[in-house]
Amino acid sequence: MIKRLIMTGIFLLSLSVAGLFETHAFDRGKKVTPYGDFCNHVSHYGKHRSIVSMKHANEALQHYYGEKGLDVDIVSQEGRFLKAQIKDGNEIVDIIIFDRQSGRVRSIR
Repeated sequence: MIKRLIMTGIFLLSLSVAGLFETHAFDRGKKVTPYGDFCNHVSHYGKHRSIVSMKHANEALQHYYGEKGLDVDIVSQEGRFLKAQIKDGNEIVDIIIFDRQSGRVRSIR
């Protein structure tokens, strides 16, 4: 009985300590793209069926990042995907790929 209480105590203590050593995928002080976000000017949760034009994709990304006070420079296009640099002034804060069919925005930096 005492052994079981001790083991339970150790287990609960280890669970509470585990949260102290979290690792984060990005520096929370920087403005970056949330993992796997969607641009609502193209799609809601990836439900768009056709590939939007480059003009529409550029406008959507400018709006999405403009609300965060950031600028977008499209670097390349391959098929339905765009690669873009996200800038805060002259500093590149993120590099993303954008799926023109699903509206998915994903950081690759």
